[in-house]
Amino acid sequence: MVALAGEVLLDLISPPARSWLAQIAQRRSYGHGELIHNRGDLAAAMGIVVKGQIRLVRLQADGSHTFVSMIRAGQHFGDVVMLGQRRRSHDAIAEGEVEIDLYDADAFELVQNNLEIVRALYRITALRLSGSMAMSDDLRSLPRDVHLAKILLALWQREGGQTTFDCTQEDLASMLGTSVMSLSKHLKVLKQAGLVETGYRQLRIVDPEVLRAWLRGQSKRSKL
Repeated sequence: MVALAGEVLLDLISPPARSWLAQIAQRRSYGHGELIHNRGDLAAAMGIVVKGQIRLVRLQADGSHTFVSMIRAGQHFGDVVMLGQRRRSHDAIAEGEVEIDLYDADAFELVQNNLEIVRALYRITALRLSGSMAMSDDLRSLPRDVHLAKILLALWQREGGQTTFDCTQEDLASMLGTSVMSLSKHLKVLKQAGLVETGYRQLRIVDPEVLRAWLRGQSKRSKL
């Protein structure tokens, strides 16, 4: 699955801090496809994914889901709702067998008093904000096929060199901020350039370094 939620909280803190977090949490388990929470639910806790992944989506009027992001093992979610925004902003669905450590108001208060964890949370929040600003700038200034290529290269880097991703055209269209019909046109550009291949619910980057070079070339041309 594609994952765009940024750095992993549990990778940024020491083993003693991870053990302490597990001790003060309430662990919950969910089966594949099970709803974890609905958009608009009153928030009860911050969560850290211990096992599996969480798919964040928005339910549309026709019953379909618009993909927003994936939260993978070690990443957290819901801290913003503990700091003022009291309702969930997305629907959350379990991908695979999922285990989550939950932190209610009392536990979250303890978390805020742990300097090591607060520093890690601040770093992740800053990086997410920077990434959101960069994406917003790309939406305004880049051709959609170039923006799509940047997203795919970021996925490759974030997933540690993985070149094949399980995803739908709806997922990619949502990340790109466009329709599935428009996405097909932008994918066609990348496919004709030999940069990507697509299959059933799957996309493969043929050669990440060639994709990177293509992006550099597009950047140079845009400055002429």
